[in-house]
Amino acid sequence: MTGSVATQFSGGQGQMAKSTNFAVEDTFWGYQIRSGRAPAIGVVMAQLLSYFFGACFMIAAVSMVAMPVLFFNGDVGVIRLAASVLFAAVGFYLLWFASRGSQAEVHVDTSVGEIREVISNRAGKPTTIGAYGFDAIGGVYIEPQPESAFASLVLQYRDTDQRVCVAEAIEAQLIPLRDRLAQDLMIAPRSAA
Repeated sequence: MTGSVATQFSGGQGQMAKSTNFAVEDTFWGYQIRSGRAPAIGVVMAQLLSYFFGACFMIAAVSMVAMPVLFFNGDVGVIRLAASVLFAAVGFYLLWFASRGSQAEVHVDTSVGEIREVISNRAGKPTTIGAYGFDAIGGVYIEPQPESAFASLVLQYRDTDQRVCVAEAIEAQLIPLRDRLAQDLMIAPRSAA
């Protein structure tokens, strides 16, 4: 099942086009839902800054070790080596965060009864950022977005305000996915209040 939308909004002075694509891919353990939303600008900026500072820390770590002056003079060499290891660790962590990826997916694992929020890194290796049992989901509903033709398909965690946004599209495209999720989770689908 694939949802693909391209809608034009007419404004006062021109037209503004907005599109969204979500995709559902069946697997042997359940299915994956890719929301198709663009990553948040804050995440992209944080990853760019992490990449820059991670590279700076790694260069500084290598430079500290490569400097021949005073390397074998007492405690200065040991301190420099320790600082180099610390800088390399910080640089490695920042580079790992920068390569982590920014597109979240929802994996519905029907074989173990679990919903996972997953981010795949640039090489495709997934990292789980949240996991919920089917019994922890209190509702599956479509939430309209203000001043937009689009709506969001949302999973609600128990009876709290914590929500997981699964996909965005026109409401008619989200209804079959909502019904499938509700059937798999054995929850009566409902509209947003």
